[in-house]
Amino acid sequence: MPESPEVERIPSDLQELLDRFFAVCRQDLELMRDALHGRDFNTLARLGHTARGTGSGYGFKGMGRIGYDIELAALERDPAAIERHVDNLAHYLDTVQVEFDG
Repeated sequence: MPESPEVERIPSDLQELLDRFFAVCRQDLELMRDALHGRDFNTLARLGHTARGTGSGYGFKGMGRIGYDIELAALERDPAAIERHVDNLAHYLDTVQVEFDG
């Protein structure tokens, strides 16, 4: 895991949506952990894909990269890699620093 937090530059018009955004991301993270426990690779691929698209769409490039990693590991049915990437996502959500554009 990275030692220093990532800094993401987000459009200022999204500022009021971020509390809800992070709440949903944390819910999805728990769903990922549950799916991993149950070896539900289809759900993991879907959730990884969602994290990739949503993260990138909001400007969270690091989340987009991790979501892609989760999706790919799920498609490869690699539980050890999935667990590592899910842990990376948890760390990212806990430490990401947001700077607003505009």
